[in-house]
Amino acid sequence: MKYFMHLRKFTTISITGPACMLNCRFCRGRYLKNMVDLSKGDPGKTLRELFESGVRGILVSGGFTREGRLPIEGYVDYLRDGKRKYGFIYNAHLGLQKNIELLNSLKRLIDVIDFEFTLSNYIIKYIRGLNLSGDSYIETLNKMIEAGLHVVPHIYLWHPGFTIDIFTREIKVIEEYGLREITLLVYIPESRNIALPSTDTLINNLRYARKVFGGKIYLGCMRPHPVKNNLDKVAVEEELVERIANPVHKLISDKSELYDACCSLPEHLLSGFKLELDQRGQSLY
Repeated sequence: MKYFMHLRKFTTISITGPACMLNCRFCRGRYLKNMVDLSKGDPGKTLRELFESGVRGILVSGGFTREGRLPIEGYVDYLRDGKRKYGFIYNAHLGLQKNIELLNSLKRLIDVIDFEFTLSNYIIKYIRGLNLSGDSYIETLNKMIEAGLHVVPHIYLWHPGFTIDIFTREIKVIEEYGLREITLLVYIPESRNIALPSTDTLINNLRYARKVFGGKIYLGCMRPHPVKNNLDKVAVEEELVERIANPVHKLISDKSELYDACCSLPEHLLSGFKLELDQRGQSLY
C-alpha cells in the first residue's frame, strides 16, 4: 500500500493568500490560511526560500473566482521560472479553468491536475454557489484532456446531497474520457448540525466504486477524522484502493511505502519523494 502526506518535501501554496471570491460553504477560506502565501511579497523569492528549505514539490492552489476557477494567469511565469531553476514538481487545483490557450501553456509546467469533478447540483449550486450545471464540469474535463494535461478527477464518496445515481454517472463520465485514476473524497460538513454518514455507508460506497471503476482508486485527504479509522482499515484489508492520503498511523508498517507528496502524483515522479525507513519515525511522530 502506498501512503502519502505533506511533510518536508511537498507543500501547498495559495496564489491568492487567504482570499477567495467564491467562498464555498465547506471552506469559507479557512483552508487557505494554512497554505504558503505566494501573493505576499516577491513570489520568486518565496519559491527560492521553499527550495532552500527542502521543498521539491508544490500543490498550486488558492481561492477561486466567482466563476469557479483559479486565477493562475499572473503566476505562470513565476512557476515556470521556479521549475526551470529548482526542478519543482507541480500539481494544481485549477477549478473550472476552460481557457484552452492557458491550458495548453500549462502542459509542460503542471505535472498533474487535481480536478474536483461533480455532477451534483448540491455541490455545484448549494455548496459552491455557482449558477452552473454538471455540463460545465464535463466541458472543463474535456478541455483539460484535449490540452494534454494529466488529470486526476476527485469525486465525493459521500456528501450531504449524495446519491448513488449521480456517483455512478460521475464514474461513467470519467471512464468515457479514458481516465484510469480517481481520487475519492469524503465531505467534511461545515456544521455540527450535518450528520456524518455511518462508516458502513462509506465502506459500501467504496466497495461499489471498486466494482464499477476499472482503474486505480485513491483515498484523498478530505476525510472527516471520525470515519478515518474504520474506512482506512477496510480499504487496506480489502485492497479497495491503491493509495491513501494522510492514513491513520496504526496502518503503517515496515512494509508500507510512504511518500512525502500528494497522492495523485504520477508514478514516474514518486521516487524523489519516497520516505526511507530511517526517516519515518522522525517525519511522522
